[in-house]
Amino acid sequence: MIDGRRTLRGPQLYSDSDIAALSGAALRARRVLDALLAMTEVGVKPREIERECRSRLASIGALPILADIALPGGTPFGDACSVGIDDTVAHARPGHDPFERGQLVTVDLMLALDGWHADVADSTIVGGGGHPLLHALDAVWEAGLAAIGPGVGWNTVAGAMGAAAQAHGARMVRGLAGHGIGLAPHELPVLPLAPGPADPDVILRPGMVFTLEPAVTSGSGETVDSEDGWAILTADGAPAVGREAVIAVLEDGFRVLGGPAADDS
Repeated sequence: MIDGRRTLRGPQLYSDSDIAALSGAALRARRVLDALLAMTEVGVKPREIERECRSRLASIGALPILADIALPGGTPFGDACSVGIDDTVAHARPGHDPFERGQLVTVDLMLALDGWHADVADSTIVGGGGHPLLHALDAVWEAGLAAIGPGVGWNTVAGAMGAAAQAHGARMVRGLAGHGIGLAPHELPVLPLAPGPADPDVILRPGMVFTLEPAVTSGSGETVDSEDGWAILTADGAPAVGREAVIAVLEDGFRVLGGPAADDS
């Protein structure tokens, strides 16, 4: 049962019981994501990842919400998850070419479970091993979490992530943003990864729930759209990686919902 909701002209504020329900949906989403990331081996096709995602969501009674997201005036995305490779930052329809060793792969999925929405993503390297961009992403993620708290302005969080990226020889991908999430897949606030001068600061308040979704690249950070209007690519062809989880702001801090295993509480 959903309770304690207050409809605002700004971001929705959620109660403790709401956040507990959201946590359950986000944890299920992360478990599916981890299984998909484990499949990104040499010779496996992104389409196989998508089929496994759809099967796993159905097995837990979750809806593949990403499949229903549509561009303005366009057709729905159609796939249960996005599988981006190397310079593809986001919203990549899974293809049929097998993974090759050393490719950077980012898997992103969104589900609805018992009326609650969760949006999670993470990156890995085909064949295992480390990569400077994955190390940079870890540092950016930790810097963002360290800056979050009630009363903190979003620009402070974004600034901390940008500084961490620069310190590790990377840049934040521009033009992307986190978003509120809960009863709907996309809610207020809109939280730019790289806020511009005209972007208003958003003060984080207890009860706010949003996606933290940094993406970093070794290139300029500028992006272009693919011909189909869905995939977002780095403008200079540089590789990029990203991570996404749901964050709930609490009276005394915050809680990560659906993040890497070390983050979940």
